Amino acid sequence: MNNKNLYLITLMFLGFMLYVQWQKDYNLPEPTAQENLTQIANPSGIDDIPSSHTVVNNTDTDVPQPQAVQSSDLPVQVSQSNEVNIISTVETPLLKLEFAAEGAALVYAELKQYPLKKKATEKVVLLDYRDNHFQAESGLVGQTVNFTHKEVFSTTTPKVNITDQVTDLSFTLQKPEGQVVKTYTIDPQSYAIKVTQKLTNTTGDSWSITEYQQMKRNDPWQGNDPSFTDAGRYSFKGVGYFDSEEGYETLSFEDLQDAQMKQKLGADNWVAMVQHYFFAGIIPASDQVEVQTQYNPNTTHPYLARLLTPAVMVAPQSTVEFNSIWYVGPKLQKELPEIAKGLDLTVDYGVFTAISKPLFWVLEKIHALVGNWGWSIVLLTVLIKLMFFKLSEAQYKSMARMRKLQPRITVLKERYKDDKQKFNQEMMGLYQKEKVNPLGGCFPVLIQIPVFIALYWVLLESVELRQAPFILWLQDLSTPDPYFILPAINAAAMIMTQRLSPTPGMDPMQAKVMKAMPIVFSIMFAFFQSGLVLYWAVNSVLSLAQQWVITKRIEEQDDKK
Repeated sequence: MNNKNLYLITLMFLGFMLYVQWQKDYNLPEPTAQENLTQIANPSGIDDIPSSHTVVNNTDTDVPQPQAVQSSDLPVQVSQSNEVNIISTVETPLLKLEFAAEGAALVYAELKQYPLKKKATEKVVLLDYRDNHFQAESGLVGQTVNFTHKEVFSTTTPKVNITDQVTDLSFTLQKPEGQVVKTYTIDPQSYAIKVTQKLTNTTGDSWSITEYQQMKRNDPWQGNDPSFTDAGRYSFKGVGYFDSEEGYETLSFEDLQDAQMKQKLGADNWVAMVQHYFFAGIIPASDQVEVQTQYNPNTTHPYLARLLTPAVMVAPQSTVEFNSIWYVGPKLQKELPEIAKGLDLTVDYGVFTAISKPLFWVLEKIHALVGNWGWSIVLLTVLIKLMFFKLSEAQYKSMARMRKLQPRITVLKERYKDDKQKFNQEMMGLYQKEKVNPLGGCFPVLIQIPVFIALYWVLLESVELRQAPFILWLQDLSTPDPYFILPAINAAAMIMTQRLSPTPGMDPMQAKVMKAMPIVFSIMFAFFQSGLVLYWAVNSVLSLAQQWVITKRIEEQDDKK
């Protein structure tokens, strides 16, 4: 790859990154109806909005309809406190979970295998009722009776440590109308949790009952954007949902503020709250559900995503059961498809998915052999280089011939220094006579650009590479090189490549700019993930070696003539 083509790839990549950032920073959603109302009432922006325009915190917005039972009719078991009463704590080798008395809701999930930072004792906390305001709830609603997540459950297992056997953790709600037993089946070797709600009707009447399951949270990133170098800055954050017919769709937190959404989902459906590397998802057993979203400002959990299953009849003195799976954990691409169809799409490679997924598949296969993600990236780079070998060979042959013509082009440039048009005509004539195509290097570059950007998304989105060590000073491929060694290697390779690359027709100012580009780009690479710079540096070194060999070979052939 010559220096100009190398810069072309980099410029297009940086242009793509700038576009993504511009979309993030300036492509803001239209104001909601409530926001428009606020702006009219308070054009100065001061927090003195009249009470008639104040958004009211409606505590019932997170309980779905139908709900004919009024709050005054609810039994004394309903929690009247804003405090979260933890009644059960569960630990497995993978997870630490906490469940609240109110609704037997899952309100805390700590991922014990994932340090918040490299070698830190503090772990990633995905669900957190305290700081992150993120929890998962479920309940049953009907026209005549409700068993909601606001009612207080009890359990006989306040603390359990699960190490080797699948274990059931049960919570009970007893009301005059009936009993609900909510059971979480926890596998110590899995992030997937089976959830069962078993309802027994103890009355003499039949009910129509609908199950709901929901996640609600805040947006901790709002007003607190990570730095340009943070790998999670460009990753999707919001709600994702799926069924076999429509596929995977997403709604960012900004989208959720615009309007409430209701949509029917068919077979293989699920809904998830997604963020960089991790997500929480609900996979119901029912193949027909309705997904709903809400935005409830001025609450601790303004963003809500809910699934409602079709209503079922519960006969007197009978029992019905509702089943689902909750996933709380990392985006492990090998395991997610085994849990639910399409669940691996939460690893969002965007428009480059068709290229990124095969790249990750190859990368994962290499890792299974070598056991190190850094060496896997190196070997993948070699494979990509071999795949484009013939294209690159044609490119470098063309460049080598152009290099041989450089002295003659210099003479033409001096001869026609006052007539640029004539100089270009003579130079193109020389190319035609010597059968040199000056555009011969463009096609290989255009082919490699989407591969490079696709690999960028693989390194950005794959939790498997998070905090992955390589060698010596490179102990986290998802963060920048701490000693800037890879950017320096890349700069050296680019400078050496410059010396082998012809620059016909280039004026002195352009030449100075080109000479500065390796340093400029390498400084920018100092802030990129070291895994990506590793790919780039290895590719640059291999390209330099290939170009040097081809250039020397053609020079020797010409000397023999």
